[in-house]
Amino acid sequence: MSYQMPDGAEKYEFVQSRFSAIAQKYDLFNDLITQGFHRHWKNLVVQKTGLAPGDQALDICCGTGDITERLAKAVGSKGKAIGLDFSFGMLEVARSRKGLSKTPLVQGDAMNLPFASETFDALTVGYGLRNLVDLSQGLEEVYRVLKPGGRFVCLDLGKVTLPVVKQVFQFYFFQVVPRIGKILYPKEDMFDYFPQSSVDYPGPESLKKMLEKAGFRQVEYQSYHFGGSVIHRAVKLK
Repeated sequence: MSYQMPDGAEKYEFVQSRFSAIAQKYDLFNDLITQGFHRHWKNLVVQKTGLAPGDQALDICCGTGDITERLAKAVGSKGKAIGLDFSFGMLEVARSRKGLSKTPLVQGDAMNLPFASETFDALTVGYGLRNLVDLSQGLEEVYRVLKPGGRFVCLDLGKVTLPVVKQVFQFYFFQVVPRIGKILYPKEDMFDYFPQSSVDYPGPESLKKMLEKAGFRQVEYQSYHFGGSVIHRAVKLK
């Protein structure tokens, strides 16, 4: 039987509980399935924010805090970085990072951010937008909490289009990746969710249009690994 994606309220509860279940080995899982490349891409995400010491930054769907930790280093002691995630388990792992010992880590919903409008100079998200029940609402919230001139940088899955490469990628992502995950956590269906969550997620050009509809300008993106991962950068001009 094929995997059935959770939807609506079911997805809301699934994401919160199942990410907590795999939190302890989530970084190892990402290292294994990307051969460590996710760390390089996350460095690029922070570089593309253009953050300076003293700035304010927010990392939504922060997971274990690997991007949040990079943001905290970028803004320095005079600035402020905050990590927000829906999963208590992921935040527990994030709190164990030495680089986040003085960084606020907030349990919250990316579709209803608990921050005042025009608060942050930059906002990031890594492989998290696919997990939102309502992506458009999430992008509107991102736009709301950014200051004029604020930057949004997103790392997520893309769409591989080259025919032969696409076949290889789909075999790896839909067949191999779940098996790797289930070696770490036997019978955990979260690893079937990951590839399926990419099916209806918008491609790079479609996400660019969604960002523009939310009010962003200067939207650009760069693809990596033949389009398997993509970084979008967008600016709130006013």
